[in-house]
Amino acid sequence: MLSVSVLASGSSGNAIYISTEQTRLLLDAGISGKQISQRLATACQVDGSQITAVLVTHEHVDHVRGLKQILKLSQAPLYTTEGTYAEIVSGISGNHIHKVVRAGEVFSIGDIRITPFAVSHDAEEPVAYRFDAGDESLAVVTDLGFVSDSIKDVIAGCDTYVFESNHDVEMLRAGPYPWSIKRRILGDKGHLSNTDAAEALIDIIGQQEVKVYLAHLSEENNQPDLADLTVSSILQEARSTYQEQVSLLRTSRYEPTILTPVSAKCNA
Repeated sequence: MLSVSVLASGSSGNAIYISTEQTRLLLDAGISGKQISQRLATACQVDGSQITAVLVTHEHVDHVRGLKQILKLSQAPLYTTEGTYAEIVSGISGNHIHKVVRAGEVFSIGDIRITPFAVSHDAEEPVAYRFDAGDESLAVVTDLGFVSDSIKDVIAGCDTYVFESNHDVEMLRAGPYPWSIKRRILGDKGHLSNTDAAEALIDIIGQQEVKVYLAHLSEENNQPDLADLTVSSILQEARSTYQEQVSLLRTSRYEPTILTPVSAKCNA
C-alpha cells in the first residue's frame, strides 16, 4: 500500500514521507533534521535511520535545510538532478551516495516506480515527481510557475496529489513584498496561485475520485481557508460532481499530516 505524510509544507520548509511496506522515501528536507525525525516518529511511526532514499526537487533552502543531517542519520542514497546536486553539494559534505535523476527517465527504488518531470522554476534543473506502486499513484507538484500540458499528461490518473496553492494574487499584489519578488512569484518560473491550482486540477483530475493536499501555502500571501474556498469554488463551478469526487486536504508548516494511504478508496 502506497502512503504519504506531508511532514511540512510552506514557503519556509517542505518535506514529504512516501512509503510502502518495503520502501521508505523522503522527498525534500526543508526543515531541520531534528524536526524531520520528530515528525516521522509522531506521524508515521518511523525512525529517520530507516529511510531507504532521499529525493530532492531543487536546491532552494526551504527544500534542503535539513538535508545534511538527515543524510548522516539515514545513510540513505541521495537522488537529484545534476543541476541541483551542483548547487547543494558544498553544503552536504560527508560520505553519501549520489544517484543522478533525469527528467523523463523513470526509475525504481524498491517497489516504488518514480517518474521525475521538469518544472518551470527559478532553480538549476528542478523536477517534480510521480510515484507509483502497484495500481496506486501519487504526484507531488510544487514550486512551478505554470502547469504545462506535458506535466498534465504525466500526472493524469493519480489517486492523490500534493499540489501547490501558494498564494492569492490579490493578497500578494497588496502585500509588503518588493515588486521584484512579487514579479518573480507571479512569473512563469515562480509559484502557482490558488486559481492556477484549481484550473490545472480541472484538467488533471478527469472523472476519478482523488485526494488533493493543497501545499506550499505562503504565510504572508495566502490563508488556508482562502485556498480551500478558492479551489473548491472553481472546481465546483466546473464540475457538479466535485464534492463526491475530490477530497481537499490541508497541509501545514508546523504539523505533519497523518500517514495516509494514497488510494481514493481509503478514507483520508
